Amino acid sequence: MLKNLLAVALIASAPVLQAQVRVVESSPQSVRSGVAQSDLPASAESDVYSQIRALQEEVTLLRGLLEEQSYELKQLKQLQLDNYMDLDRRLSGGARPVPSAAEVSEISPIATAPSATATESQLPDSASESDVYKSAYDLLNQKDFDGAVVAFKEHLDRFPGGDFASNSHYWLGKIAMLKKDYPQAKSWFTELIANFPGAAKVPDAQLDLGKVYFLMGDKVKAKSLLSEVAAGSTDAARLAQKFLSDNF
Repeated sequence: MLKNLLAVALIASAPVLQAQVRVVESSPQSVRSGVAQSDLPASAESDVYSQIRALQEEVTLLRGLLEEQSYELKQLKQLQLDNYMDLDRRLSGGARPVPSAAEVSEISPIATAPSATATESQLPDSASESDVYKSAYDLLNQKDFDGAVVAFKEHLDRFPGGDFASNSHYWLGKIAMLKKDYPQAKSWFTELIANFPGAAKVPDAQLDLGKVYFLMGDKVKAKSLLSEVAAGSTDAARLAQKFLSDNF
């Protein structure tokens, strides 16, 4: 009797056990199905690729900026003791670096005072090139133009092919130009361009040489040279463009 009851109970519970087995067996499938559904869609992968491309473009841009800064640092190294403070504006006493046609005839000569350096040098023969050049440039900053001329010439006599020789040529030309000694200014600028073609001062010398030609009445030569300078990308190029627009 007991065996019969157990048999009946087992038979009655069989559907329930089978259902439970089916549920347990189906659970891993459900889990696997859920994992498959959590994978990134194609649109998300596209967004990742877009971000990578954007980062690559940003790196390229930064590399370009770094190259530009490296070029500027090379120029600053060439002018390490020069501290180029836009002497064009400061010496002329005006806000505009380039005179217009109406102002060209009104540039007054520079008054100069006698200087002890105009007769003798105070630097020893053992002075370095940087010391000799700095001494000349200090005189220029002090507006002792006669003394600066003597000092820059002394620098060129001692160091004709030195690191600052092109700068001395430029400032000698600049002083001559401001004194309205245009033939002398032309000579200094021309020598700089011919003897130091890779110097940082070459664009500035070309700009001022173009203005010298203009002031001497050779407008054809002036326009040709200034147009060549204006085609570049330096500060001198922008000033050349301004001078051309004002005077031609």
